[in-house]
Amino acid sequence: MGTPNRSRMSPSPNLARRDPLPEYVGATKGSASYNAHTYPTKVPPAAIVPFIEASTLPGGLVADPFSGSGMTGVAALLCGRNAVLSDLSPGAVHLSRNHTRHVNADRMHEVVATMGRVWMDRLEREMYTSSLIDPDVTGIARHTIWSESYLCPSCGVPVVLWDVIDAEFALPKVIRCDGCGFRFDRTTVRSTSSTPVDVVVKPDGGGKLVSGRPTVATLDSITRVGAARLRHWVPNDFIDPSREMYIRSALHLRGIKTVADFFARRPKLALARLNHEIGKVDDRDVREALHFAFTNTAWHASKMRRYNARGGQRPLTGTLFIPQLISEPNVFEVFRNQVRQLGRFYDQFPSGATEVDVHCGSATNLSWIADQSVDYVFTDPPFGNNIHYADCNIVWEAWLGEVTNNDAEIVVNKSRRLENGGKTVADYQRLLAEAFREARRVVVPNGRVSIVFHNSDDAVWSALLDAVETAGLHQAEVSILDKGQRSQKGYKVRQGELVPFYDLVMTFTPDKSMVPRLNGAGHLALDVVNDHLGRIAAGPAPERGLDYLYSIAVGGVIRSGARPVGLSLRAFETLCETNLHKVGQHYYLAVER
Repeated sequence: MGTPNRSRMSPSPNLARRDPLPEYVGATKGSASYNAHTYPTKVPPAAIVPFIEASTLPGGLVADPFSGSGMTGVAALLCGRNAVLSDLSPGAVHLSRNHTRHVNADRMHEVVATMGRVWMDRLEREMYTSSLIDPDVTGIARHTIWSESYLCPSCGVPVVLWDVIDAEFALPKVIRCDGCGFRFDRTTVRSTSSTPVDVVVKPDGGGKLVSGRPTVATLDSITRVGAARLRHWVPNDFIDPSREMYIRSALHLRGIKTVADFFARRPKLALARLNHEIGKVDDRDVREALHFAFTNTAWHASKMRRYNARGGQRPLTGTLFIPQLISEPNVFEVFRNQVRQLGRFYDQFPSGATEVDVHCGSATNLSWIADQSVDYVFTDPPFGNNIHYADCNIVWEAWLGEVTNNDAEIVVNKSRRLENGGKTVADYQRLLAEAFREARRVVVPNGRVSIVFHNSDDAVWSALLDAVETAGLHQAEVSILDKGQRSQKGYKVRQGELVPFYDLVMTFTPDKSMVPRLNGAGHLALDVVNDHLGRIAAGPAPERGLDYLYSIAVGGVIRSGARPVGLSLRAFETLCETNLHKVGQHYYLAVER
């Protein structure tokens, strides 16, 4: 495989370095490795590479105790370094392993082609052959739109949401009954059913995709397929209604009690057969790669996959939200697309003598890594209460046969009582301190520990910094990381909560910093913002937006050795409104008006 993993050996020659770190890194999400599998809050590998190269020599060892999808491992391979990755989540370990090992893409495609000839193509025709009323077309369904229906509060006639909206635009809260003309708020009325209303098919004779109303024969076929006996295993893990994401996503209104409830009958049958057949593949590497494609397919095939008139139909990342218009995909078509995407990933896989070792376990216990054996730590811990990975991953993770122990997750959990696994900010701080203490133990004396973080709550910021200090790490540098888009954070913005856009990469060292501790976070933040606005070009720009200014303000406060006490995003917005001039969504100094 390559160089033996130093985590299993006594300390090796020190390959750490301390070259200057980038002040700003812009990330692209278009790489094959980034798009191989969905996961919340991923950091693109290309954004991690500059930090690894500035902190290690070639052949050095990088660790990530909150590995998530394994992007730190991919970045290490890209620049000729070894890596040790760890995560509490079996699903994250599944992703980390598959993102950091090469599989013969030609062999994988051959196996899938054989599956198609032997059973998959035939079953696909049986399950997904569909015909449309207008135009009169028959073919294999690519996806089927299911719409919520409501009973009109005035006349009691069923109102199908799809029939009373313009699907090209956002769903309105108030809809009109075609029967009596009564207008009502659909969010205050329980839906009565979900009905197939539109099908997109690939015509049998070839040509472009066509969409339209399904025929009675197609509706009967969907019912008939759904009535078939389930012959293979489907995960039926109970979902505790006290889970944070269960509550946020109002799953009690959707009848969700187990993982199996996240899948409509037809996708459930298709996934069960596909998973069963993948398990029979003899080649272990190919089998694991196909399971890698399968878990992403399962996520896409859930009821969370929402209709989007502009394309890109997919579930909302970072939630368990089930929409009113569900886009049920052809499971086999999604799987083939995932396999093709993996093929591109494996074709571009970095070659070299370095390797990545992946473990399943808590970041608070890295006993399998020797003292002072790691040259650099780069990690992206949970952001307080923003994302509950154990909740978000369970829909696809359960197909692996094991789910994350969310009682051990390092998050702020407000939905549960403390005696039932709830966690306060103090608990979050304590667990982070244990994790960072382990990071300090394994890193070499002149090594660095970089932590990707952001949160709109100053209490969470302070908890992070206190945890770092308790662990014996000291602030060195702060960099801005622009991930390129909001991803799952957009969901929270729609709920009225301001969420910062840019992440910070805060780098710490085991040796003591000489920067004195200061007070007055608001004044320090304003000084940073004034200096920044005085240096950038005139006119509107993203660098004048609240999100960007908040990032550099918090970074500047931390860099000065102070705590961002009281500097929540709301408080910072007030600070800017009071001391700066705002035009549209951009802020200016007084002299710039």
